Amino acid sequence: MRFPSYGQYSLDKSGNMLEVYATGAWTMPTTRAFVEELHFLATSFDDQPWAALLDGRRWVLTTPECQKVLADAIVMCIENGLQRSGYVLDSGMVKRAQIERTHPNLHDTSLYPHYTRHYFDGYFAALKWLKAEGYSP
Repeated sequence: MRFPSYGQYSLDKSGNMLEVYATGAWTMPTTRAFVEELHFLATSFDDQPWAALLDGRRWVLTTPECQKVLADAIVMCIENGLQRSGYVLDSGMVKRAQIERTHPNLHDTSLYPHYTRHYFDGYFAALKWLKAEGYSP
């Protein structure tokens, strides 16, 4: 299997949700481009509560320096109304472990008490949970 030399992503805002589809191995240029677009979309929710659904099943991983940039971007999203995140990942624990390191409440759950993150094996399970939480595309 050949992995792409850099990753790709798509972002789609619909209703009170942002859907993220991530593929490939992310480098810093990919991460920076993603964060720039994410910032624009996060602020477009006008401080209203919103949710994110990230499909990372075709995502390969990031370089370690990208994790800090992504963690900071998640905090920025929370400060702009992000309340729920559903991560769709395949069964491997490496991806989840890397994404878990970006969790803003990893060491102190009181920092962002209104933010909740869950992990799912399937897209529709994540969508169902978000809908039950009051978020839909």
